[in-house]
Amino acid sequence: MDDKYINRIIALVVMVIVILAPVWAQSQDNSESSSAQNFNKEELAQMLAPIALYPDALLSQVLMAASYPFEVVESDRWLAKNPGLNGDALDNALKEKDWDVSVLSLCYYPKVLSMMTENLNWTARLGDAFVNQQQEVMDTVQELRAKAYAQGNITSTQEQKVIVEERIIRIETASPDYLYVPVYDPYVIYGPWWYPAYLPFPIFYPGVAVIGPRIVFSPRVYVGFGVFGWSVFNWRARNMVIVNIDRTKRFNRNVNVYRGVEHSPWRPDRERRFVREQRAKEIPRYRPVVRPLAPIPARRPGDKIAAPPKSDPGRERKPLDRKVEPRDRNVGVQPPVQIQPRPERKPLLKEAKSKSRNNRIDR
Repeated sequence: MDDKYINRIIALVVMVIVILAPVWAQSQDNSESSSAQNFNKEELAQMLAPIALYPDALLSQVLMAASYPFEVVESDRWLAKNPGLNGDALDNALKEKDWDVSVLSLCYYPKVLSMMTENLNWTARLGDAFVNQQQEVMDTVQELRAKAYAQGNITSTQEQKVIVEERIIRIETASPDYLYVPVYDPYVIYGPWWYPAYLPFPIFYPGVAVIGPRIVFSPRVYVGFGVFGWSVFNWRARNMVIVNIDRTKRFNRNVNVYRGVEHSPWRPDRERRFVREQRAKEIPRYRPVVRPLAPIPARRPGDKIAAPPKSDPGRERKPLDRKVEPRDRNVGVQPPVQIQPRPERKPLLKEAKSKSRNNRIDR
């Protein structure tokens, strides 16, 4: 009797699992589809324009870290609470963190982390695009670089090296120990923007002002050996690969995570991406980019204010040939009012009384 009862319970449990398994799988697909959306080429150009001209080493880390937006926020807040960490102290403190190696690397560029945190919606969209459309993202980066190169706005300088190989443009750092972050206006650096309905995101590196179609570099950011150079773009194969992960030993305790997958295309961590999907509602909603207003030049002392031009300065004004009639033709023109002369002023009451009194005395 007991065995029959147990068998019935087991059969009931199995039946419930069979019924609910498709529902559970459907819910998992729906949760993944929220971040698995595909962006068109206009949207990709819009979100990549602010960083497409970054050095390859920094750009690869930004794209990987954007795949885990909440780790970016957590690391930025942690750095804000510990502003004095640098050198060996920062290396040792980062070893205690369980963040992805890309996020750990960006901790050496705190202003880049701040930029990504302040624009969390853009960061999350950027990460989703890189996870689901890695090849399209890399093609868009090359398209944007080609536009800027054609305008003469990216060249080799003391801060970076621009290498052109056929249709591929690589941007390398000037030194393996430090780099300069390029700061530019994405709306003008590429020339006239060709997608008027998808204006680039107005995202700028904090603390550096730039005006016009030119690049201004940030102060030198010293990072030391191993912070970058462990991830590279394979532009011809249109993917990114992890190389020499051992370079990150000084600040990364999870070096073994990427062992065995070196020199193979990068893949996101599923567990970390699951956190992004579960907390999707915490990401600010997307707001369309508004067209920036043209700057008004400041007026210098002594400048004259020009009068507005006439509609047709060369036209001569001629007298009217017809007579001007009143608006209401039923009402005639009234003649001018005649001003009457002012009457003489009558004497006051006091003056009249005094005169009557004098007359009595005379009598």
